[in-house]
Amino acid sequence: MGMFEIGLYGSGVLKFGKRAAAALLAILLLAPTSISSSAQTSDKSSDDRYYEPLPQETGTAGLKLMLRRLQTTGRLMQVDAHPDDEDGGMLTLESRGKGVSTLLMTLTRGEGGQNQLGSNLFDVLGVVRTLELLASDRYYGVEQRFSRVADFGYSKTPEETFQKWQGHDVALGDIVRVIRTFRPDVLVARFSGTDRDGHGHHQASAILTKEAFRAAADPKRFPEQIAEGLQPWQAKKLYSGNVCWFFASTCDAANYTVRLNTGVNDPVLGTSYIQFAMKGLRHQLSQGSGSWTVEPGDRFTHYKLLDSVVESPKDKDGHEKDFFDGIDTTLPGLASRLGADENKVPWLRGTLVEIKAKIDEATAVVEKDPSSVEKPLAAASGLVVKLFNQIAGSQLSTQAKNDFQVHLQQTLWHDIEKARALAQGAKFSVVVDTPIGATPDDAFMAVPGQKFQVTATFSTVKTSSEDADITLELPAGWKSEVLKKEHSGNEQSVHFNVSVPPTAQAMRPYWHRNDPEREALNIIDDPKFRGLPFPPPPVEASARPASGPLVSAACMVRYKDASGVTERPVAVAPAFSIEVQPSGAVIPSSLHGSINVKTSARDQPDGARSRNSNKYRSSRISPKKLSSMCSPRS
Repeated sequence: MGMFEIGLYGSGVLKFGKRAAAALLAILLLAPTSISSSAQTSDKSSDDRYYEPLPQETGTAGLKLMLRRLQTTGRLMQVDAHPDDEDGGMLTLESRGKGVSTLLMTLTRGEGGQNQLGSNLFDVLGVVRTLELLASDRYYGVEQRFSRVADFGYSKTPEETFQKWQGHDVALGDIVRVIRTFRPDVLVARFSGTDRDGHGHHQASAILTKEAFRAAADPKRFPEQIAEGLQPWQAKKLYSGNVCWFFASTCDAANYTVRLNTGVNDPVLGTSYIQFAMKGLRHQLSQGSGSWTVEPGDRFTHYKLLDSVVESPKDKDGHEKDFFDGIDTTLPGLASRLGADENKVPWLRGTLVEIKAKIDEATAVVEKDPSSVEKPLAAASGLVVKLFNQIAGSQLSTQAKNDFQVHLQQTLWHDIEKARALAQGAKFSVVVDTPIGATPDDAFMAVPGQKFQVTATFSTVKTSSEDADITLELPAGWKSEVLKKEHSGNEQSVHFNVSVPPTAQAMRPYWHRNDPEREALNIIDDPKFRGLPFPPPPVEASARPASGPLVSAACMVRYKDASGVTERPVAVAPAFSIEVQPSGAVIPSSLHGSINVKTSARDQPDGARSRNSNKYRSSRISPKKLSSMCSPRS
């Protein structure tokens, strides 16, 4: 760490360019989610990383959760405004308790909020809060998406919010894109879109969700998405939240349609849905949530049905029992969605019934012998692949084929393979072959134009003589070669040499703002990542035994921190980088003297941290010269 002084006279603003800001964002992006150990509680869950599996997702517990997912085709999407707005108890109940494929779309990354961990604000805080929300999502069991709009601080009205967000269409288009991609049955606004929500961002998120429910099904809305290949999608039902104030235990019967008890204990999770969700929410440490708790007992959340294209049964008070009342979420129910077009694929329903029977067979035997579920699930997996290929070659419309791709290929088959891996006790690790970093800062990072070695290790509980097909999945321009293969008992390892092209881009967020203090829309630098929390890890691998499930893993690097030896995904970094702190400072006109600026240099020709040999001296700089030295550059 270097430090130098800048002598000043007159007034000025010390502000470093967006490259320096991007470097700081990249540093945070590579950091573990437990950003400040001093701010954490004694609960070990606060040390969790969002890319690590929870204990409940492994072994027999994980297998039971996956079998729940195989029992339903239901898909639910909730929209809110900021990280920590989400109804974690409801999301956990639907995803973990009922097996529903669930997605949370958070419009902003919370860039304009508070930070109880430190002084980082604006886009750097947005990266911190994104990491925190991903750690929470792991407990909720949901996918995560974002829009391009930014949190610009507290807004009194939705009108002010839309003015800053340049109208409705930027955020609305992003919501519609996610709906057309994820294709939910149920769309849920976290807020009501009324003054009851308080914050203008909250109200705007609900207003936009209501508009998106019908807009996503209209090919004339956002036709550029249709031109890209997305298909219109009509969700079946639309609900709004915050109908009885937050955390209300009672609610007037006329105000809600669905009342869900998130305080029910789940035997697989070992706690209630709301308590499990709270373990996740406690990771949002920048918002002071580290010590939040929920007492055992009933905990109700209420939602009101606003729009629907299906009829659902209701009691005398107009109440439903579940979001999915009136929607057939069984596997054979996928055939019913085709209407008259089911006649074009007369074999479809029978095959779906056969797949469901195999899943039911696996569910029936899991308590007695978890490993015995592999046989019926392997049969189900083969049937799904065969069925999808038949559908792809059928006379069904492109829209219908896209729907089956989401349900069968992207969801059902993927979940069956995960369940099979759990049943077999399959483990797959991919690790860079370098010494363990002494600190997080010393962890290996890949450098453009250089090479590094990776070992991928696959194992199962039972000894097997068959070799798994282990391959690396690399970005365009990267190359790999197999150095050595080893097979002993139930474990197989493959050693690779990976070449990083000189043109490889350093890992960084795919969005930015040129002036975070004034701009409320993010610029997307790489459209293929649009909506995702971050770009995916650059190096991933898959293992496929001849008669076993497909298993995937990201390539990791190892280092030491307060909790011991841990891992994080490998990242690409420049051979030399420098961080300047503070990245910005306001200098009062009355100041005659100097200020301290800290720099941290990293030179890693071999992917490792090296010495900092920078030397600086004090000097007196006029505001004009300071401006020319420190103004933003592209």
